Amino acid sequence: MTTLVAPIPSTGRVMRRPSHSFQIRHRPWQLQPFALAPVLPGETLKNALLQARVVTDPIRNPLIGWWYEMYLFYVKHRDMPDSAHFQNMVLQYGYDVSPAHSAARVETYHPGGAIDWADQCLRAVVPHYFRDDGEATNAATIGNLPAAKLNGMSWLDSVMLDSDTVKGGTIAGGSTAEATDLLLKQFELMRDMKLTTMTYEEFLRTYGVRAQLAEPDNKPELIRYVRDWNYPSNTVNPTDGTPTSACSWAIAERADKDRYFSEPGFVFGVAVARPKVYVNKQIGAAAGVLNDAMTWLPAILNHEPQTSLKRFTQTTGPLAGLATQPYWVDVRDLFTYGDQFVNFALTATDAGMVALPTAGMQKKYPSAADADALFVTAASRNLVRADGVLSLTVAGTQRDHT
Repeated sequence: MTTLVAPIPSTGRVMRRPSHSFQIRHRPWQLQPFALAPVLPGETLKNALLQARVVTDPIRNPLIGWWYEMYLFYVKHRDMPDSAHFQNMVLQYGYDVSPAHSAARVETYHPGGAIDWADQCLRAVVPHYFRDDGEATNAATIGNLPAAKLNGMSWLDSVMLDSDTVKGGTIAGGSTAEATDLLLKQFELMRDMKLTTMTYEEFLRTYGVRAQLAEPDNKPELIRYVRDWNYPSNTVNPTDGTPTSACSWAIAERADKDRYFSEPGFVFGVAVARPKVYVNKQIGAAAGVLNDAMTWLPAILNHEPQTSLKRFTQTTGPLAGLATQPYWVDVRDLFTYGDQFVNFALTATDAGMVALPTAGMQKKYPSAADADALFVTAASRNLVRADGVLSLTVAGTQRDHT
């Protein structure tokens, strides 16, 4: 049989409709990739349809609900940690990209000996969307994947150990020093002059100099996300037939807004399950700190934010017995973000408890043990299981010539 290869004439833009199916198994709070769809410069995403069925293994608490979240990002070569290699790869024929190769990894569906594109995308996405400023991708992990934070904010977010506060006259000895007032007044002056939000280009314009626009910040773009809440329902434990509880979701999310791709990269999917939980190191309601005039935030001091800071010794306050040194609380956060309330022993193992804050006042990221403790069989049936498909419609020049 003879196969003829002939040149293909130029064509206009056509639609390609790739379908990326996925089946993933991951633990609560793990940031798990689920789709990796390559895109080319000049293409346009016309629409996307994400469909998934998600269930948990049997869980301990039949009452508390869970969130399941699925994100779609556009991650360019230049967003990735090894972007220099990928730019050279497309510019220099035969460029050696082996320095960007990595070992086999089950979580990213990577066989080893090649570029782990899912890991590259994940490490590009996590610092911008799942970490606070200055935090590294591996600031918190569960297994071999980065961990997401607890849902929401609370008064605990700004709690700080005495040793972590600014010393040398700013905050020390249980009182707010004169230096703090000076710094705050300087900040208010800068804010009034709009210096605190000024870009470098805006700074140059104050001299009459028109600067060029800054270079791209190499931040992946969030295309679409879905966040679905579900309460547990009755089910049967498949291992022994006993009745138990589990969460399940049926997800169908569309993205119909055009998205133009200016650089090569990927439409990258990340999934995370975040149970609603309670911290078991807080021994009482935070409202107990409201025991003097200053903690009720007098209106006359609204422009003095440092007056809402209150210092507790390690044996007092709602975190008594946790730390080995005094700690600080910003009372305004209680009014702003709220608090939890529990009327039973914090040692209960079936109440969605996590061992936070730690003695070092880490209060955002649960541990692997916290994730496993949510399940009836922590050692072996401790997963969230999802099956689905990501269907894309992309306008470009690629078509099937085989």
